[in-house]
Amino acid sequence: MKRLNGTGASVFAVDTKHVGVLDGVRALGVLCVLWFHFWQQTWLMPIYETPFLAWAGVARINPDVIRRVGYLCVDLMLLLSAFVLYLPYARNTFCGTPVDSVRVYFKKRFARIVPSYLFAVIVMFAVATGRGEYAGRSAFALKDLLTHLTFTQMLFNDTFLFTAITAVMWTVCIEVAFYLVFPRLARAFQRKPLLIYATMLLVGIWFANDVSPAIGEPRVMVNRFLTFLPVFANGMMAAHLYVWYADRVRRKAIPSIFGTVAAIGALVVIAKLFQSCSAAGVASNQQVWQMRYRVPLSFAFTVFLLGASVSAKPVRKILDNRVLAAIAAVSYNLYLWHQWLIVKLCGAFDAKSGADIAAKGANTQWTVTITGLAIAFIAAALITYGIEKPMSKLILYTGKEK
Repeated sequence: MKRLNGTGASVFAVDTKHVGVLDGVRALGVLCVLWFHFWQQTWLMPIYETPFLAWAGVARINPDVIRRVGYLCVDLMLLLSAFVLYLPYARNTFCGTPVDSVRVYFKKRFARIVPSYLFAVIVMFAVATGRGEYAGRSAFALKDLLTHLTFTQMLFNDTFLFTAITAVMWTVCIEVAFYLVFPRLARAFQRKPLLIYATMLLVGIWFANDVSPAIGEPRVMVNRFLTFLPVFANGMMAAHLYVWYADRVRRKAIPSIFGTVAAIGALVVIAKLFQSCSAAGVASNQQVWQMRYRVPLSFAFTVFLLGASVSAKPVRKILDNRVLAAIAAVSYNLYLWHQWLIVKLCGAFDAKSGADIAAKGANTQWTVTITGLAIAFIAAALITYGIEKPMSKLILYTGKEK
């Protein structure tokens, strides 16, 4: 974005309409989640020798932590969602630009989320039915389908934990819940940002620390909507601060240096938190860790997001480039399909767990992983450009004033 200074000359300002760094962050977040789910099914754990970095004391790179707790990046993606949704409201606050009406807002959210989601639910349900995965459980099959079609699967433990569709759908359920309350929440945030921000934080912390342990086990409660309120609050506040900053500061050397240092520092903290979660051990302990550290982790994600967005141009280019933008463009469908596809692929190798694939040897692990990646990306691209985008255009065009 360009603005005019007092002399009429153009100066580069921080763009508040399209934040290119977000594409890279979204792409990397989805890839971390994908890596975790693929590791679950293959137990592929390569260590990369780096003799060219021996001068820095780095003889090898072991990404074991990302493999084991990459699912933590789901929080990052939800934070990004809140950032992007609130960005127009932040521009409205500081720049006076208009925001969509509530009707248009919901129409856009429906067009963005629902076509791909319904396609995935229907196809996965049909496959599960055809493979006999609901055999003897016709009542559960109907419940599984209806709750997924209505985004209510999180309200029931069986459809949340034992669905035959795909486990990752719970995230969309959380997103839809946030979409429903967002218009009123955003307007309230505009009027009293500190009060609403603090309220969202405190309610989320209270629910996670006091309510959740009393009403359910961690694996059931860790991914409830209210436990994510602080994540959404940080995303909204990040957008608010970003536009406030952009409205006052041009891209100059010193602010860019501070942004770069902040992003690097946040990455160090994120790495430490990931290591802490991984060290918790079994899944149940990691879920307890999530309940306790979700807020600090989302703070670290927020600092990284803001720091990277206002960092030096060479740093921004690491995240703002065509490759990551292309991955971000298909990220929604990549997220919806990757786990289901890798599970089905492992089934084709007559394997029911990562241990079964690992027992077949490294060649099989690599074959399944590479084949799964290719299938997942091809499917995501085909569904994005063959279903999601055409249907989105059709929905947004229908009823539009000419």
